[in-house]
Amino acid sequence: MYNINLTPYYKIFDDAPISAAILHAETFKLEMANQQMLALWGRSSGIIGVPLLDFLPELVGQRYPEYLKKVCHTGQPIQENGAQVLLNRSGKQESVFLDYSYTPIFGEQGKTTGILVMATDVCERELNKLIAQQSIRDVRAMVMSAPVPMCIYRGREFVIEAVNDRMLDLWQGTQNVNLSALKHVFFNGVGYTEQDAGITFTYTPLGSGLKGVAGVCVMATRI
Repeated sequence: MYNINLTPYYKIFDDAPISAAILHAETFKLEMANQQMLALWGRSSGIIGVPLLDFLPELVGQRYPEYLKKVCHTGQPIQENGAQVLLNRSGKQESVFLDYSYTPIFGEQGKTTGILVMATDVCERELNKLIAQQSIRDVRAMVMSAPVPMCIYRGREFVIEAVNDRMLDLWQGTQNVNLSALKHVFFNGVGYTEQDAGITFTYTPLGSGLKGVAGVCVMATRI
């Protein structure tokens, strides 16, 4: 049940193209959340009315609860681009990258009564940045916790160095990879992107800390 004071936000939430939610300023109970935000968190609508750290206990120890308190106390918004947050979704901890903002909602006498949370999933953008800067060894852990299908092919023989469960699910027992694309990226040291059956595949060359390409990282995102 939505708080009656939030009636003006109903239409905004229904039409918002990004993830959005409102938290009570004092208790951080969830007052409203659109379907995009629920999907981002990996939670159902049953969390409406539940305090933030009760339905997202993995945020304990991360900086975001303190930022919310700061917004509540100062009345000043906070926003970040490419922020990394650890979320437990479908029984697994995932590293998710977000552009987000915390904006105070003011009630009578200018008191902060709620916090508007808006977020956009930018995992593909940020992962591509990180991949381009890292070696195979450094990317391996990133692949296993990524919220999108990813794998690493090592060397000229394209041996699978690491593959996460999301990529295995996408393959469904059959490797769906473009060998010509792997060779192009590996031997030329340049990235490549293609689309197939509603999925975008991004191929990124990986260094070894020395000169030359040591492998290729493949990431898949649905269009």
